[in-house]
Amino acid sequence: MNFKSKMQAEHLEISQSPRLIELMAFYMNFSESNHMICYELCIPFSCDLDVSDPEPVLRLVLPSYANLEYNLTCVVCLHTLFHPYALSCVHFFCKPCACSAGSVLIFEGVESASPKMKCPVCGEDGVFGNAVRMTELDLLLKRRFEKQWKERLVEERAKDAN
Repeated sequence: MNFKSKMQAEHLEISQSPRLIELMAFYMNFSESNHMICYELCIPFSCDLDVSDPEPVLRLVLPSYANLEYNLTCVVCLHTLFHPYALSCVHFFCKPCACSAGSVLIFEGVESASPKMKCPVCGEDGVFGNAVRMTELDLLLKRRFEKQWKERLVEERAKDAN
């Protein structure tokens, strides 16, 4: 409760941070290969990635604090996030979709978009410059959605070849 009060007092909304999602993905990636170590830590929270839903959802349960859910569907292509990026407005996109929205080529990178470019969801400008590459989430999605991830990789390579 002290942690929650402190975060609220400092006007920090950790639940909306892409870093929290990266931490969750890291924990899940780590625990898949280190069951005994994670069990012995006895951390009083749980993470789950529901792969049965048509839209994948990452869930975090923090007892006495919150139950958080994060939809892992890109709002541009409507597929599971592929090479995910979080813009500074905390909207998530596939790298190709974020580059397209920022009017930059994939090899230039999301961060090279003009400061005048706006988020396609909220319309906030200047959100591409501090985009966060979600490497742990990408690894988690690659592992959990192996078949779909490989199909998407083939699609993206075919687009690049044209």
